[in-house]
Amino acid sequence: MLSFDPVPIGNNTYQLQEIVFNDTLKVAAINQQLNEKRISAFLSHALSNKEQPLNMTVQERYCLMLKYVENQSATLFSTDADFSKCYLHSEENWQSEISQNGVTVRQLIGREAEYLEEHCANAAEWIACMLAFQISYKDHEALSALPDRSANDADFIKQFADRLSYLKQRPQSDFDLIYQDFTALNNQLFTMIHLNVSNQGFVISRGADDAPLRFRPAAAFFGIIKELDQSFA
Repeated sequence: MLSFDPVPIGNNTYQLQEIVFNDTLKVAAINQQLNEKRISAFLSHALSNKEQPLNMTVQERYCLMLKYVENQSATLFSTDADFSKCYLHSEENWQSEISQNGVTVRQLIGREAEYLEEHCANAAEWIACMLAFQISYKDHEALSALPDRSANDADFIKQFADRLSYLKQRPQSDFDLIYQDFTALNNQLFTMIHLNVSNQGFVISRGADDAPLRFRPAAAFFGIIKELDQSFA
């Protein structure tokens, strides 16, 4: 059985545990294209908490998945993957959101990432939806209040959809200014790992000399589970 050191992130400390055979099958049964949903399922078993992965930030989710695979790789089998390049080692304090000059950007959470994965077909759609979920402007006519995460699903998505509709109708120059505001603040929120977006979803930056990593929970599968996962695909 694998043992894991506690993983401190911000004000939270996470304790991972090795997931059991039956739970790996539940993850493997999820469509491989639904990477965020697979991550949610995997972490729900590794943390023994079904809701926690949906409410934690995407940065935390990917960091915990990296820690799991990194520990497993060192314990059970060798791998050519250099996970050390995925970590930022930033000295900045962890923040759930950041505000400057009347602009606020908050970190994306798992619940929102799953929604993006289900509804976005390419990187452009991911970016527009991330803006709708994450950025607000003080006293703005449409972008003042961020979607209320404590609301029920219908109200939450309605608030998000109204903001997305507004963003889609902006002139190109206005949209780009909003995106630049978003990027400047969002990049400051990355203290553990840095995430970008591709047409398939999130990728982890690994520095200028290495291509971004498209991390998949299947990286934690080995032996018969890995074979079964491939056969399900």
